[in-house]
Amino acid sequence: EVLVKNSIKFFKLEDNQHPYATKSEKDTRVERKGNEVHIYMTTIRSHFSPDNIEGIKVGDVVYWHVTNLEQDWDVPHGFAVKGNNNAELLVMPGETSTLKWEPKEAGVVPFYCTDFCSALHQEMQGYVRVSEKNANVPLLFSLGEQK
Repeated sequence: EVLVKNSIKFFKLEDNQHPYATKSEKDTRVERKGNEVHIYMTTIRSHFSPDNIEGIKVGDVVYWHVTNLEQDWDVPHGFAVKGNNNAELLVMPGETSTLKWEPKEAGVVPFYCTDFCSALHQEMQGYVRVSEKNANVPLLFSLGEQK
């Protein structure tokens, strides 16, 4: 009885103090600083934003700052990049977590939700096109199809 009464059932995004939090899908972006790339990503049932990224190069150090826009207590989202050397993220409602990734070869690499979140869980994925180290591909990102 005491547990239920004191349980938080709603997580306010405005309480998220993570320095790389992205509190709205319209604020998602990808920024390059030398060989560091910061991806400010949001997740909500049942997609990531952005979910198509290119302009990442072999040798870059990529930081995925993933904010779970869900605010209901029972909808965490997972995040993993295929072939990454460290574990996936489990991002709790209203929170932001950061994953470091260093792509080792050119190609198309999927990322995906690793925690069952809804009936459309298996649709919750995206792709990064990694270019060769000396390529001159601009950073581009989108949600859904390229325009």
